[in-house]
Formats: sequence, structure tokens, C-alpha cells
Amino acid sequence: MEYLAKFDVVGHRESTVVSGVHYETAGGRQKYIDEGYIPISDEDYQHYIGNRGVGDNGTGYIRDPKTGKPVSAPPAPPAEPSEEATADVPETELAVMEGMVDMQSRIAALEAELAKLKGGK
Repeated sequence: MEYLAKFDVVGHRESTVVSGVHYETAGGRQKYIDEGYIPISDEDYQHYIGNRGVGDNGTGYIRDPKTGKPVSAPPAPPAEPSEEATADVPETELAVMEGMVDMQSRIAALEAELAKLKGGK
């Protein structure tokens, strides 16, 4: 089995084709090579699809343009705060949410007490 993968300019795997599944002849293989696919090993493929972890930064692996091997992808950029996160929440909505949190803690306490009464821990 042979894997052919196509990568974007940064090194992220865009797609992969497999011999015997996507092509069976040298001509079929060449069609993918002509479209920019390159042969990769099974081990490299396992890195790119996440079967070897998420890399040093938790963002997976990309193809190093110098070595052609998987390397840890750079860290994800910091998330921008959304407008919703900075929007003012109406006091009535805030009161309802606080009441729900309070109700959840009361329910948890009642469930714990009930478990004790039933002989639990």
C-alpha cells in the first residue's frame, strides 16, 4: 500500500489517496503526482492523521519543507474575544442564570443527602 498526500504551502495535509483504493495503475498514480501529490510513508501518514499524538503544541503535525518529514505544527493563534463575550448582559438574564447555578448546587446537595439516606457514601 502506498500513500500519496497533497499539502498546502504551510505544510498542512489537504488530502491523501491510497494505492488499491484510489488508483491501481502507474497511470492512475501519475495523475495524482501531476496534481501535486507526493509519496509519504505509512508512519508519516499516521502522524498527519493524528494517530501519533497532537505534536508539541497540541495542533498536530505539518510537513517540514526541508526534510519532508512531519514536524509539530505551530501553536494556534490566540482566540479573539467575540462581541458577544463583551456585550452587556441584561440584569434579568443574569439573575436567571445565577438562579440556575444556585438551583444546580442545591440539587447536588439534595442528591448527596439522598444517597446517604439510602446507605451510600
